[in-house]
Amino acid sequence: MRVWIRTDYYSASGPTLDACAFLGQRYDEERGYKPFEGECWVMSLRPKTRKRLTVRSHLGSTGWLSRLWRSPKGAVFVTSITDAKVLYHPDLHGDPEHKFESTKLSGPLNGVWGLDEDFVLTWGSTYEGTQHVLRYNGRKWRKMPAPKFAVRAMHGLAPDFIYAVGVGGGIARWNGKVWRHFRSPTREVLNSVFVAAEDELYATGGSGSLLAGNRRRWDSMAESPVPGMPLLGVAKWKKKLWVAGGRFGLFKWMENQNTLKCIKPNLRAVDLDARQDLLISCEDFVAVTSDGRTFIAGGRDALMKLRKGKKLGRL
Repeated sequence: MRVWIRTDYYSASGPTLDACAFLGQRYDEERGYKPFEGECWVMSLRPKTRKRLTVRSHLGSTGWLSRLWRSPKGAVFVTSITDAKVLYHPDLHGDPEHKFESTKLSGPLNGVWGLDEDFVLTWGSTYEGTQHVLRYNGRKWRKMPAPKFAVRAMHGLAPDFIYAVGVGGGIARWNGKVWRHFRSPTREVLNSVFVAAEDELYATGGSGSLLAGNRRRWDSMAESPVPGMPLLGVAKWKKKLWVAGGRFGLFKWMENQNTLKCIKPNLRAVDLDARQDLLISCEDFVAVTSDGRTFIAGGRDALMKLRKGKKLGRL
């Protein structure tokens, strides 16, 4: 029986397109991604010539690599759901002989995010439903209190001002000592959060909710233009609010119309990273804009080409 192989990209992180890292999956399209049957890859884009980029694959796994975060100095942290490990590399564009370091932690890890290399957070849930959060201080990973819900995303401004969102519409803020939980206007899974300022917060939901919050409360801001369309990522960049709409495209909040408008329907955006440029994880490539009008992309079909002729799941 013929296997139809598909590749997807996700979790791109970095300041620009030529200084980013991202994750890719390769799997049987009919069965969907299944650990130990498909493949996950840590990949990066770097300049080949003045006008061209090349894609490099750095690490392959038959497990499930859940998320990647690139620090401001270039270190890469990758989490794994299947074996509860954090993978670390100081610089993917540096010494080619340097290998990933692996640290086994206390349970499946659904994500990772940080402020810098001395403050990195990872989180997850055990199969019994116990939540766990760990912090990296530049030397070791240590347990810290976890919110009461299964976390899907974190973002913040300082070690004592971090927001977490997740299952059941869960929203909580870390003040450096404890988590303060907020009443949520939705029960859907919240899969992204962005802290633009102490009183300017945003989150998106898997059933299409766009939420806005401040230090006191959270409210519904809008619903996705297509009923039931999941909103997968949100970021405030260059004074504009951007939203990833998956196969429906990249959206921008239009303040004068009080609505979300599709800016790039051909960018099947699944995640956003707002730094120097707006980095956009798309299903089939990684894209970037430096002005909000012109978009360039890299990596299309790269994983398919890199693994051409290789049996699925055999690294």
